[in-house]
Amino acid sequence: MKVLHYSDQSEPDLNQLFLQADVLFTTGDLAISDFSGIENQLKTKPCFGVYGNHCTPGYLETLGIINLHLQVYQWNNLLLGGYQGCLRYKAKGGPQFTEDEAAQDLQNFPQLDILLLHAAPYGLLDTPGDEVHTGSQAVRQYVDTRPPKYIFCGHDSPSAQLSYNQTKVFRTHQAQLLEI
Repeated sequence: MKVLHYSDQSEPDLNQLFLQADVLFTTGDLAISDFSGIENQLKTKPCFGVYGNHCTPGYLETLGIINLHLQVYQWNNLLLGGYQGCLRYKAKGGPQFTEDEAAQDLQNFPQLDILLLHAAPYGLLDTPGDEVHTGSQAVRQYVDTRPPKYIFCGHDSPSAQLSYNQTKVFRTHQAQLLEI
């Protein structure tokens, strides 16, 4: 399956990448204008996403992208779900959470095949010494106890990937086509 993963920064070749993909996963810090040129095409393929901490509110729903925040969706014999935002680092702004809030939110969240996050779990693709781009320990606990097959996230650059236990973690800054 070809996944177009899109996060954090506008992609000038989005139309070409979208045409090659089977599904779109978007992991935040985007706006309606970042989908310019493909707004009408989004209805032709499954599209799933979560919000980041710098998102324009409501763009997922306006574009018809399924918001997976604390939702479970079955698609193509896979269970998909998501968790939006990042650890709280300032009083105001888009979706942010405390460790206690994340632990409570994810306490009964089921095991998934694919987890969409804005920020990576703690210790997986963190930027050392950067509190804004450090992942959540509560999200990491969820991943450790109910490991998904795949995690897609954004929130930081550059794009990167790693294997963690049985989970493949993909972080995208801008857009990339991935085969899973």
